Amino acid sequence: MLDEDQSAGHEVWGIWVPRGPSGRFKWPSELKDKIIDRVEAGETIATIARQVGAKDSLVAKWVKDHRDAQSRPVDRLGIVEVVGVAKSHSHNSQPKPGIACDLHIGNMRLSIPVGYPGSHLAENLHALRAGQ
Repeated sequence: MLDEDQSAGHEVWGIWVPRGPSGRFKWPSELKDKIIDRVEAGETIATIARQVGAKDSLVAKWVKDHRDAQSRPVDRLGIVEVVGVAKSHSHNSQPKPGIACDLHIGNMRLSIPVGYPGSHLAENLHALRAGQ
């Protein structure tokens, strides 16, 4: 059971779940993985949601997202189809130096810098696939 005073966060199954500045819980990936494992083992989403202090709909979304990720097709090059690109929430519009993604395909290495347009990445991956 959860404590009534959850202003800083709370602990679930030995994992600390902090609150962000907005007051919402910041659910750690480690906890989401445990929740998904329990759902796949047969526990209901409603039961788990009550145990962790989350809404049923949020737990159901985590499970759905996990199942969707598991069902994405992987082609013969081992590349998962690019279905979307998350936008950076930085306050600065300038791209940060560094590598956002490093792909190794056979003896080829493709380094994707931070800020690289997702549509261009998808085009390059499709062209790479077509050339094989």
